[in-house]
Amino acid sequence: MTTQPLPVYPPLDGTVLLSDLPDFNLQHNPTLPAFVYSPIPNSITQISFLEYAHACHRVAHAVRPNRAGPEGEIVALIANTDTILYQALVAGMVRAGVVPFPISPRNSPEAVVSMLQKISCHRVLTTRASLSPLLASIASLTPTDFPFSIEEIPTLAQCYPYLGRETYNDTFVPYPALQGPQSMDDVILYIHSSGSTGFPKPIPQTNTTVLHWYSLECVTDFRSPTLRTAVMHLPSFHTMGIITQLYMPLASVSSISVYPPTSFTDHTKAPVLPTSDNIIEHSKNTRANAAIVVPTFIEMWSSQPESVEWLKTLQFIAFGGGPLSFKVGDMLARTGIDIRPIYGGTEFGGTTTITGDITGQKARKLEDWSWMRFSNRVKVRWIPQKDGNFECQFLSTKTHQVSVENLPDCKGYATSDIWEPHPTREGLWRITGRVDDVLILASGENVVPAPMENIIISSPLVSGALIFGRGRNQVGVLLEPSPGVQVDDLVEFRNKIWPIIEEANKASPTFSRIFKEMILVTKSEKPMLRAAKGTVTRKATLNIYEKEIDALYETVEASTDAANNVEPPKSWSEGDVESWLVSHTADIHSGKKVDVEVDLFEQGFDSLSATFLRNRIIGALRSSSDANAQKAAFGVTQELVFSFPTIKQLAIHIAALVLHGNAADVAGITSAKDTINKMIDKYSVGLGDLVVSNVQSAAGAVVLLTGSTGGLGSYLLESLLSNADVRKVYAYNRSSQTSASIFDRQKDAFVDRGFDSALLCLEKLVFVEGNSALPKLGLQDSLFEEIRTSTTVLIHNAWRLDFNLSLASFEPNIRATRNLIDLALASPHTSTLRFLFTSSITSAQAWDHSKGPFPEDVQTDPGVAVGGGYGEGKYVAERLLAKSGLQASSFRIGQVCGGIPNGAWSTTDWVPSFIKSSVKLGALPDAQGLVSWLPMHAVSKAILDVAFSDKQPPIALNIVHPRPVEWSTVMRDVREALLAAKVSSEALPLVPFGEWFEHLERRAKTADVHDMSSIPAIKLLSFFRMISSADATIRKSGRSDVEGGGAATFSTKKSQAASPTLNNLQQIGSDDAQRWIPYLSTSGHL
Repeated sequence: MTTQPLPVYPPLDGTVLLSDLPDFNLQHNPTLPAFVYSPIPNSITQISFLEYAHACHRVAHAVRPNRAGPEGEIVALIANTDTILYQALVAGMVRAGVVPFPISPRNSPEAVVSMLQKISCHRVLTTRASLSPLLASIASLTPTDFPFSIEEIPTLAQCYPYLGRETYNDTFVPYPALQGPQSMDDVILYIHSSGSTGFPKPIPQTNTTVLHWYSLECVTDFRSPTLRTAVMHLPSFHTMGIITQLYMPLASVSSISVYPPTSFTDHTKAPVLPTSDNIIEHSKNTRANAAIVVPTFIEMWSSQPESVEWLKTLQFIAFGGGPLSFKVGDMLARTGIDIRPIYGGTEFGGTTTITGDITGQKARKLEDWSWMRFSNRVKVRWIPQKDGNFECQFLSTKTHQVSVENLPDCKGYATSDIWEPHPTREGLWRITGRVDDVLILASGENVVPAPMENIIISSPLVSGALIFGRGRNQVGVLLEPSPGVQVDDLVEFRNKIWPIIEEANKASPTFSRIFKEMILVTKSEKPMLRAAKGTVTRKATLNIYEKEIDALYETVEASTDAANNVEPPKSWSEGDVESWLVSHTADIHSGKKVDVEVDLFEQGFDSLSATFLRNRIIGALRSSSDANAQKAAFGVTQELVFSFPTIKQLAIHIAALVLHGNAADVAGITSAKDTINKMIDKYSVGLGDLVVSNVQSAAGAVVLLTGSTGGLGSYLLESLLSNADVRKVYAYNRSSQTSASIFDRQKDAFVDRGFDSALLCLEKLVFVEGNSALPKLGLQDSLFEEIRTSTTVLIHNAWRLDFNLSLASFEPNIRATRNLIDLALASPHTSTLRFLFTSSITSAQAWDHSKGPFPEDVQTDPGVAVGGGYGEGKYVAERLLAKSGLQASSFRIGQVCGGIPNGAWSTTDWVPSFIKSSVKLGALPDAQGLVSWLPMHAVSKAILDVAFSDKQPPIALNIVHPRPVEWSTVMRDVREALLAAKVSSEALPLVPFGEWFEHLERRAKTADVHDMSSIPAIKLLSFFRMISSADATIRKSGRSDVEGGGAATFSTKKSQAASPTLNNLQQIGSDDAQRWIPYLSTSGHL
């Protein structure tokens, strides 16, 4: 680079605005290069600031001769031309008092017309030769009452007549200056958004916002006379193009490398088309020592050794517009390449630093390449998200005025971008995704696609990846093969890409893992749609693949053609089937090997995993050449994996199914009642009547409480710690799968419910972690003996909560119950020890309503419990306790609601779900009948009433509200509480449950991510359909003395006699609702 005079930088105090910058540089920096290009190898041409300023004036003359007409006319620029001409057009129009609106020619005609109409733009400058089809479509779509003109842009030869060699001696006519000062609020430029979520939107830029943009470090970091940055491939109409090709040269007097212009002699000739090779070629030829690119190019270069060597020669390589794969970034950083991410948006500019020190230390560490620091000129408000990350919001200030303000409480812009803070370095942040990218599954789990997609696109086999699954039970991924990658056989391609999918699965929560069957590949005639910056437009692409995605889910969910081409086992013997199952369960389970004798659901399987394993079993049976196996495929039930939840059980069953041909004939297939009885027989061996000595008071009690961190567990623990008659409490919980300690989990539970967390520091509290399904509860001998010999009250509250599983999957819970019974039987306090079990009304889920209220005793007919593994398991535990001879009570707990002190109520429960949904739907559901909901504190006190009573405890108690209240009354109380908390602005009407459900069902059919969040009842559609149907039946019967929604009624005479709390309990009413709604509001649910 030849020696140049030092630049004079324009002031950033507002005395020199964008319209003044060309003239400022003409006066102070005339000989310095603004643009540099190489027309042929080993030659460089410079466009000086003098020549650029003169070009801007010539543009002004062309678009607004003699400064005639009104100031501020909006003129769209839809052109495919050279960078140096494009940015002269933009700056020249601003100089002329015209408001330029650069528009991407990649937009659809409908999008262009929409934007023109929104801002009343009636004039378009264009390049007809290359864009005539687009222009014709725009003209045909524009209403006749919206006249507009289409004009050819001034040519390169007109604007740069002395291309690359203009001096003061060449002919030049200055354009008239604006008479009078400009307003800082004047709109001087429009830029449009990318349109990734719909039509792009025109964003106005005022003198203030533009000044603030080029005062940020994304521009001022380039105020270096030794820096030359390659930006030739960036689209000039895009925000990145405006910042790098317009603001960087004008405001930072920075030299940028561009492609050589092509249209000097032929103005119809298209500009150079960017490629990964010609970016490097022209960067080298122009002696660029830095580059700003979109991440796609970095990922291409990372696999080319010669390109990596070139990257090493740069001072830095910056990227923006999308994420760079961590795998690629880490690899390049290890080779010594300095990678700098840039963050910005059309609504707020480029807000992070680039060349500044990002670590707060003297040396910037290359491994920090993915982290960014925000400019001190911007004010960020971080909004916490449920996963510990934060949404970034920019608040307008005197040094940073956002272009769009969308916050309800102050002036600022919510970006919807989600960030995570650096774990050790304050002030460093990394973007992880977007709020509107989050997929809410039918289960209510939130899936953030970006991290998984970033891993997947690091594969050379794919050029694009989009994860889908909103409102579904599982996610899938749409893959676009890289150029040159043929996909003749989908199964073969899935196998090739599977290693990188597994890598993505391992880095993600289990509920978001991608199964091989859920890989979809784009068609060559229907490529992914991309924004100008090269990133895939998620919503638009998923829309054009909607039919294929729906068909994929239908295939998987119906199991029609499930898991085609699955290789069957070597034979259908038990041993070969078992080996085959081991391989496929590991494949489904992210490569983790499973124990063949242990329940799959205990090893991390869920209903989704079970579905895919079942589908593969069907596929293998169908693919077999054995006619018996093909026939056996028809005998595979929906509940196969749930009914036989270990590999060994499955192998025995499948082998027998093939051998016998009829599932009904297979040994071990029994009725649900027989299954329950067999489970009772298995775990009641050795239990018998116990001779009970005199009943003694439990004063000075030592309590073993299992499951203390949940809702009821926290209430029980708080009451026990507050009770001076309780000498010691062992709070026993299963070891956590997270890094959070048991104390932290318990403290969070206490804080959430408004309890005094200082109680957790009492000496009488001992936290214990183990696995109660193991011998001695999974504890060391000394601790187990301490608990066994000292416990006088045992409250068994821990139980798996999953209504999808069969009884077999609750066997560990039943085994744990028997282990606790054995502990109690081996205690020196056996005759007086109280064993209290928190059962559920689902243990009576098949009760015949015509027989009246369900009685408070243990039913010997297991038929009353048939219907789901959760309730069946609770019933088995009740029967075991009845056989134990202990002073035991099973508490069949009904619907629990928020209690004292703060009304805390799980936001995933069905009632808070329909309350939130009702606010959005504009009405509350009204059911005929009664509500017997019981506040949580009352449930806890009722259990402890029995625990510390001097009377013999009843063997079973029904814990529902003894004084139910009409559903309509509760809903009116909720309505008033919503008004009082200002959650709703007017009283919500009460409508029949059926009408409310119809409204919910309609919304579910077109639900997007925002609907799934604001109307969570959509996720429980089948449950509310059941209540709606039951309500219709009750209304037809005319009865109002039954439980609303169709649930059974329960006798409470014994429970009232045993518990003063229940006997004296008032009906739930407005005071309760006035606790529920504020809690749900402050927790973020409402």
